[in-house]
Amino acid sequence: MTEQTQRLPDEGERNPLIGPVRELLQAAQGVAQTEFTLIKGLKTRGLVDRDYSFHPLTLFRVHFQVFNALHRLQEEFACQGQALVISPLAIYLRPLADGESARAVSEAEAGPLREFYLDWSYYDNATEETVVELLAGFWKRLGQGAAPSDQERADALATLELTDPVTREEIKQRYRRLAMDHHPDRGGSERRLQQINAAMAVLGRGR
Repeated sequence: MTEQTQRLPDEGERNPLIGPVRELLQAAQGVAQTEFTLIKGLKTRGLVDRDYSFHPLTLFRVHFQVFNALHRLQEEFACQGQALVISPLAIYLRPLADGESARAVSEAEAGPLREFYLDWSYYDNATEETVVELLAGFWKRLGQGAAPSDQERADALATLELTDPVTREEIKQRYRRLAMDHHPDRGGSERRLQQINAAMAVLGRGR
């Protein structure tokens, strides 16, 4: 553990991926990464189990640790004159603009997202049974708008290979299976996984 990591708040010290994620971002030298490429780098260092994505709970925990590390590193990189940009499709370092702060960068992207990933209780309280509900509750907490329209719901269900009438439990079960089947670590498509997650976000709105 580096001196910089030791200065982080107690909650941050619980995350063993902060230092390695810092090193991976620095080694990338501004080249955009994704969650998948960062996790791939962590796997080569033996910091993430190779079969982590086979179970919803371990998949969620690794995802949460990576994004907790990213949001905690924003302030640290800002002190070095760098902005850590965090988005679903691109994670990279760039020089801070004049007068720009790490907080401004994070607020421009999604303040509630940052709050979610900095709240370690979501990690502690996650169980195999509650991961999907936790994610659905997360999207609701973000205030992503009212309940989806009939067409939005139909499109989201189609992405999950479902049609109405369908129960919430059937949606959850299909989401679990598709998210595991299409995860890049299992030979799936990162783009397809993003579509599946986006569909689940739509179906979680207004609940």
